[in-house]
Amino acid sequence: MKNRYKRKKTLPTALHRLHYRLLGILEHCIVGLCCMIIVGCDRYSHKPVCSNVVDINDSGTFSYGPYGTALDWKTGTIWYRCPGGSYFSQNTCTGDRLKLNWIDAMDYATELSEISGVEWRLATLPEIRGIISPTCIGPAVNPNVFPKLKSANTWTSSESKRQSDAFRCAISTYSGAFSCRQLKRISMPFLLVHDSSDLPKQSALRRYFLGGEGEAIVPLDPQDLRGR
Repeated sequence: MKNRYKRKKTLPTALHRLHYRLLGILEHCIVGLCCMIIVGCDRYSHKPVCSNVVDINDSGTFSYGPYGTALDWKTGTIWYRCPGGSYFSQNTCTGDRLKLNWIDAMDYATELSEISGVEWRLATLPEIRGIISPTCIGPAVNPNVFPKLKSANTWTSSESKRQSDAFRCAISTYSGAFSCRQLKRISMPFLLVHDSSDLPKQSALRRYFLGGEGEAIVPLDPQDLRGR
């Protein structure tokens, strides 16, 4: 009887100790998780907004071309300075940017290439990461090169071999965070580029960027795509 009484008496005590120990572990986990969230937020919160800190005359590694194009001398990539659907006019972007699913965005670039005679395409994930600033946010790009670019999840032409065909890579222009598990059916804006090496040696656009005179008309007005 005494042994049975002792067992009954010590069992609740052991359960209480285990209960308090588990509560302590849970409390430490919650505190740690909160710290991780705060640190993660602080990683971006302490950075200034790019448009507030980039000098108005600073174009970085870019030189401006005709009709809203800009050449990144670091990579040899020519960018259109406005998102797909909007167009460059009077040193800024006008019109509404398009939000398309990934397939439609790729088709837009194909149709634009047929109209303009220049091989435009969606920027790859590495290309967009290459223009993301590590020192500022909101969006994290040079506002002189890409005027009025909004912070948004943006399509790239890249994909991950580890994901199914239903996914493609997208990047946030706010901070440069990216994911290759974005469903292709989601509608998002996109940026357009082409390679300077793809230009014919005698093209006016090549002469403009790489020496000589002349300009090339690159019709990126979305009205040019109507009815196609």
